Amino acid sequence: MLKNNLIISTILSLILLLSGCAAKEVAPKPENFLTLADLTGRVTLKEDSPGARVIRIKAKAFIKRNDIRAAKAKAMETASAQAVDAMVRELLPDEDYNNNFADIEEYLSKNIQKYIVSSEVNDEKKIFGGKYYGLDTAHKVNRQKVLVALQKDLKLINNSASTLVPVITAKKNIDLSKSGFTFSDLEEALMNQIQTDLNQRGLRAMDFRNAVTSVQTDEKVKKQFAKISKEQFMAIVSGSAADKALLNTQLQNAEEFYTTGLSLLKLMAKVVVEVNIFAVSGNIKGDMALSMNVTAKNVSTGRGGAFANSVINVARRGGPSVIPSAMITGLVKDAYGAMEEEFIPQILKEMSTISIGGKRLIAYELVLKDFSSAEVRKLRTKLKQSGSDDFRYISYDNSVPTIVTIIVRHAGNVEDLGDKIMEIFDSSGINAKEPIVAPDLTDLVFVRLPDEE
Repeated sequence: MLKNNLIISTILSLILLLSGCAAKEVAPKPENFLTLADLTGRVTLKEDSPGARVIRIKAKAFIKRNDIRAAKAKAMETASAQAVDAMVRELLPDEDYNNNFADIEEYLSKNIQKYIVSSEVNDEKKIFGGKYYGLDTAHKVNRQKVLVALQKDLKLINNSASTLVPVITAKKNIDLSKSGFTFSDLEEALMNQIQTDLNQRGLRAMDFRNAVTSVQTDEKVKKQFAKISKEQFMAIVSGSAADKALLNTQLQNAEEFYTTGLSLLKLMAKVVVEVNIFAVSGNIKGDMALSMNVTAKNVSTGRGGAFANSVINVARRGGPSVIPSAMITGLVKDAYGAMEEEFIPQILKEMSTISIGGKRLIAYELVLKDFSSAEVRKLRTKLKQSGSDDFRYISYDNSVPTIVTIIVRHAGNVEDLGDKIMEIFDSSGINAKEPIVAPDLTDLVFVRLPDEE
């Protein structure tokens, strides 16, 4: 009996011990070597305006003298700079960005918070053996302020570089009096939808009126084209003869205007998109339908040519309580949704062929743990020798014991960069752990493994 009691007592003690351990949350130990890949969190910031982009960034900072607060502030500063850099990459053609990334980084870093609307930390913890503090962050970036900096201060954006000019037309003089709104209302809604979406995709889409204004800094150009109308603009794009383009009734020398007008197009745009509204039927108290034809032409070389064309028909159900602006918004969104299926992808493909600089060079940190100084030097030498249009060695930091960080710029998939480094290790007989790769990671961590005996 005594023996049975002892066994039961032992079992109960083990159960209590295990339940006590389960109740406690075990903190990760420094030797677990957590990386930025282990940081996860949910983003709550919203893109609540056309001029704002929410960009997610993971970043880290070295913890000096056990000052967590300072390390967190430094990591947030790094993340903010990377978020603004991501916005710059969306706005600039590949070639311009790759040739100027150092100047861009230096200029924008002087006042980075000017371009950040708000930021949030989604997750945070000590990483890299407890020597760094890592953050998973999200930043709402002011696209317009970044664009102004690139245009006016850094002078890296020429409005003609790869601009797309959308024009809304209606050759049938549509009467919308019964619909509850005017043609200008529909025109403005369509223009805003097209410009907002394409601008956020990294293209520069502007109304033809703004495009004309953009080339008027040259007095000679301004004198010739200051009063160009939408009809004249489209007549030039159409490629028809001057006497059939209704230009001679507005200008004394129509032929000269038309001939030099092609030069004007090259100054203003690479691609012109014409949205020709055929018909709007019904009214907001009942059903409404919108029919239009969308055509895109590349005008960057010679007379260019049409490369995309779609006929779009959409309809919505109205009602007694529907307001005009809501009906316009619905029709436009439905129409643009149809454009996105086939037409917009063709535009993106065509515009991408205009930029000839390859893929954008993105900054990456190669984090090396437990490598010898000789092995690090060998890797750095190999990286410097492999410099190309798609890869640049930048710098390195060995201030933290057992951890060395090498900064590089790479154009292409992050897994290709990981393979590149692993191949160098393999060729040198160095055993290393495969790095974790993910789309939102700019840190590749390589852990030295013991040599096989």
